[in-house]
Amino acid sequence: MEPDAALALPMLMKRERSPDLGQVPEASSPKRHANDTTGISCAPVEFPWRVCHNLVDVERLKIKEKAVKQAETHCEQIRNVLDCILGIPQNTPEAVMMGQRIVKHWCAEYDQIRHKNKEREILVGVEGPTGAGKSSFLGSLLKIPELFPSGQESAATAVVGKVSWNWVDDPARRFRARVSFRPKFEVAKELASLLEELNHWSGLVAGQVEDNDHDGETADAIAMSRSTIEHELPRVQAVWGYDEEKLLELAKKCPDDMTYGSAVKSIFYKNLTATKFLNNGQAEFNASTAEELAESIKPFLDSSSSTYGGGNQFSAWPLVKGVHIYAKADILKPGITLVDLPGCGDAVESRSQVAEKISHTLDVRMVVGPIIRATDEKQGQTLMRNGFDEAQMRIRGKMDGRGFCVIASKMDDMKVDSYITGCPELANNRDVIHKHNRLADLKNEKAALKRTRKELKDAKKQADRLRNKAAKPYDKAKKKHELNLQTDPNASDAHLSTLRAQLDEKTEAFNQADRRLEQCELSQSKNTIETNYVRDWIHHRAIQTRNARVIKRLRADFSMRQSRIDNGKTPEKHQQESEYILPILPVSTRAFWQLESNENPMPGFPNKAYTGVPAAEKWLHLATLAKREKHLDETLDGYQNLMTMMRIYSATNGQDGDFDFTRSEFDEALAETHTFYTERLGSKLAEACGEIKKLDPLEHRDRAKRRFLREAQRIVQKWAHKYPDDENSVEKMGWSTYLANIRRNGSTYKSWGVGVTYNWIENLAAPVLKTLSRDWDRKMNKQLPLIRRPMMSDYSRIFAEYLTAIQHVINKKVPPLAACFSNMRPMLEASQRATETKIADVLGTVADKAAIVALNVVGHLQDEMIPTFQVALQDGGTGSYARRRETIQAKMREDDTLICEHMINRLVDGVAERVAEVPAALRNAAAEGPRNVQHQLSFLVNNLVENCSADPVMNARKARVQDSIRAQIEGWEVAWAEKGNYEKHILDMDLDIPDTIPEPVMEDVLGSEDEAMGDNLDSDDDDEI
Repeated sequence: MEPDAALALPMLMKRERSPDLGQVPEASSPKRHANDTTGISCAPVEFPWRVCHNLVDVERLKIKEKAVKQAETHCEQIRNVLDCILGIPQNTPEAVMMGQRIVKHWCAEYDQIRHKNKEREILVGVEGPTGAGKSSFLGSLLKIPELFPSGQESAATAVVGKVSWNWVDDPARRFRARVSFRPKFEVAKELASLLEELNHWSGLVAGQVEDNDHDGETADAIAMSRSTIEHELPRVQAVWGYDEEKLLELAKKCPDDMTYGSAVKSIFYKNLTATKFLNNGQAEFNASTAEELAESIKPFLDSSSSTYGGGNQFSAWPLVKGVHIYAKADILKPGITLVDLPGCGDAVESRSQVAEKISHTLDVRMVVGPIIRATDEKQGQTLMRNGFDEAQMRIRGKMDGRGFCVIASKMDDMKVDSYITGCPELANNRDVIHKHNRLADLKNEKAALKRTRKELKDAKKQADRLRNKAAKPYDKAKKKHELNLQTDPNASDAHLSTLRAQLDEKTEAFNQADRRLEQCELSQSKNTIETNYVRDWIHHRAIQTRNARVIKRLRADFSMRQSRIDNGKTPEKHQQESEYILPILPVSTRAFWQLESNENPMPGFPNKAYTGVPAAEKWLHLATLAKREKHLDETLDGYQNLMTMMRIYSATNGQDGDFDFTRSEFDEALAETHTFYTERLGSKLAEACGEIKKLDPLEHRDRAKRRFLREAQRIVQKWAHKYPDDENSVEKMGWSTYLANIRRNGSTYKSWGVGVTYNWIENLAAPVLKTLSRDWDRKMNKQLPLIRRPMMSDYSRIFAEYLTAIQHVINKKVPPLAACFSNMRPMLEASQRATETKIADVLGTVADKAAIVALNVVGHLQDEMIPTFQVALQDGGTGSYARRRETIQAKMREDDTLICEHMINRLVDGVAERVAEVPAALRNAAAEGPRNVQHQLSFLVNNLVENCSADPVMNARKARVQDSIRAQIEGWEVAWAEKGNYEKHILDMDLDIPDTIPEPVMEDVLGSEDEAMGDNLDSDDDDEI
């Protein structure tokens, strides 16, 4: 029951003020009186950022981004005003009177908001096979060329590279990077393990280790040992300069002559620079230009070698955990962090493993693949590694058109003539045929104009010579005639007139020749413009046709796999409504950089829109919009709270009576009300857990179990096939590859000879997760967030009761505060928005954690299979390959039901554990409202009770502070209330690749083209399209 404040709380008695902070007594102060025109005013009813939920995405984003910038500006100015208070000695009467404690609280909240805003990341991973144009694409998004290394000389990205917005404004640190190195003990352990394995392998080869009597078993053991050595050896060679022969020589000294630990120390001693990196843990770099920074960090990002300021030249990538770059690039400003992942086709297995480990933590995944190989290259064809990966993406809510896309790179890589000839759609198209014929006509016309221009230039030169020849006798006769006129004014000019007529005739002939040449050059300019247009049109049409065909095939393949994700069943209506078109974005970074560098554009790419890069950038902003808006909401809620605190702190005091009470007396009067409603609000939100439990993502567990039992044995049988994902392939896997997969306990293994990445455990888990994923996505990612609205409705109702109860207590126990609290109540009611944001965060967190449960099922399934893998591994000799297969397949035949039940039970228990965490999280979110009310009341008490001193100098000082802050708050409110004047956003623009090349209007382009083309009229352009 709600406590009756009139009965439950003691009446306040007038008494001397008790100590407020520590042991410092409160200074006596005169009674507070003020005029009727002052007091705490309520906040504006609406700010655009609070009431824009019905607007389209981009409009909401622009409104909120503008509001955050305005809040940052005014808070910074308020913070500058408050600095004088922070320097007052603590626990003094002046500190109490100036409200130092609550000012510190305000400053701490402000610093926390700023810090969180800077630290927030929206992770966008860019992955794909080496050489696909991944790093070049990243550079085009950043508008910074070659910040990440390319793979043109086997120096592709070897470690995870991240790039975020640089908040540092120092020109000398415009570009920054932090290189993080692996723990030294981890590297030492790997080196010792390699030395031990070399001894083991050497003993096997020399016949010194006799584990079995069968030659087949020894061969197996040697193969397994070599697999381990070849996995680790490239890393050691890259850093420490030891080849296999030298390592083997060192290993033979262990353990008789030296311990393995001592051997590792000797390896460390060989490269003191590398050892220093490991000891330091990280290295930081600063530069004023991107080129300077790129040069500094390149050896840490790729597999190239450097001296790193030391004596030895080596590759550092095996030591590097990650490289985080901070740059001034516009695309990063909204909090986007681009992640350059190692290529999945690298020649060193350990590189590509990094990409797999981080891919499930990304907010957005962009897979880059050359469009020319997009539909037949295995990595490009699957887009995601396997069915498990696809199910995980759906479970995490990323299959919504904004979590995953394909970048079809290098769309300029095309022999246009050959493609058109081999494409009936183009070869028989009337427009294409017309353009081809027109291009041939223009080519002939160009040749004719070239000959004509040469003739006209010669004719002009001849006319110029004749004109000059006629001008000489005329000029001579004119001078002579002028002299004659001085002596004989009536001298005849007949001869001069004749010469003048001859000169005029030659001049007209020259002018005609010049006009004919000018007209010819104009025709040449028109020919060049039209030729470029027609060539661009043909290239664009061919490129777009191939793009459309590749996209159609990729989407058809993807849709076919998605249709099978629920075991081939026809999706229910709600499932069909949630389907989306796979985003595929063709790009040409080569064409983009030519335009960016103001070079002549490539055919088919007259401006940047045709390169596809702007469209990809826009899609990325769209894909990250939801998380960006969430960040903005949290930030604005924090700034709204800061505004309210300062509005109360800086307000003058109304004439509500004598404030003869202390802070402790006020807090005591309201303590029970705060406690009661904090518990009640928390309990009301926690009740929603019943609704959350109803959204059971494992509702179809029985269907998943049946599917697993139906497919599991077949999947395990296919483990022995070279292409296990291809249902029609019967080609067997080599025994050594099968053995390598067993040694890795069924986790990721890349067969470089075959070019296939295997992950047995993920394949085995896929039937269950694929069956569950569609319903899981609908419930956890689409329906769960909708619970927030009714939860908030209940919360708001009780919160209103809470404020009414506070008003009731104040009316009874602290009447002088009644009017002040009544005026500030609208501000307190508005603070509920922060709670709504926190509720959404709690619901999002439970969905994310549940998705991690699904991801972790692989580890549990692997634990189930490891004993069987170990038994198979110990088998050897003639026929061991067949026996190993039988051992593993027998395990599945005998225990498939048990394995499946364990997997399902772990999913059920894991999700239940995550849901069980929700009540406490919701109670904490609910408590935020009462905590905020208490903070605001604390500011009010300081303003009314602690705000006056017997010292007029001190009073004047605080009055000046309050006046300055009030001016900032008023300006802040005006800025927030303003509508319109929003910056243009990339999402406002139409940046799709245009459907066609617009035909040029000659009158518009000739003026700008003549100067550029004048020097090229005699050049011989490439006649090929």
